[in-house]
Amino acid sequence: MNRKDINPKQTILSTAKEIAKKQGINKISIRQVVKLSGISIGTVYNYYSTKADLLVAVIGDFWKEAFMQKEFMTLGDKGFYNKIQEIYESLYKYLSTYKTDWLKQMALLTTEEKKLGRIKEKEYFSRIYDLILSLMDSDETIREKTWENGLSKEKMAEFIFDNILSMLKKGEEDIEYFIIILKKLMIK
Repeated sequence: MNRKDINPKQTILSTAKEIAKKQGINKISIRQVVKLSGISIGTVYNYYSTKADLLVAVIGDFWKEAFMQKEFMTLGDKGFYNKIQEIYESLYKYLSTYKTDWLKQMALLTTEEKKLGRIKEKEYFSRIYDLILSLMDSDETIREKTWENGLSKEKMAEFIFDNILSMLKKGEEDIEYFIIILKKLMIK
């Protein structure tokens, strides 16, 4: 391959993602990326001025890729509860491609790296939150009475997503019990 055909920024990001995939996100370092990519340290710093900048790019790309999974993009017309299960299974499957637990690895980052990473994550998390809201709106089996007595769709979507993240962190393969609870709370 001609060196001019290589996109250095993409090569740097791909190398950092590969480190995260095989060793954990906390193992990413500028020196390791330079060593494995063959790109000079100056070039790396031209694109990512700090390790935190590189980690934020990796985190953003991680979630972007997670949401581009075929299973996630092709949620059929199967009803709210089946779609919630498909969203979970798609994220679970994608996370399992990483040798180390991605979500637990985030806890090992420095305070500043975590802060920047969470900002990037929130961009992608809001997409799932919005999707959950739209799925609730489109499912006629969800009773309107659910939203009385101080409950709201927004809080329910937040509750669902928080539990999805919690179950992913615990490595739960099956969320059937959670789906049963949701049905008890929400079905007409």
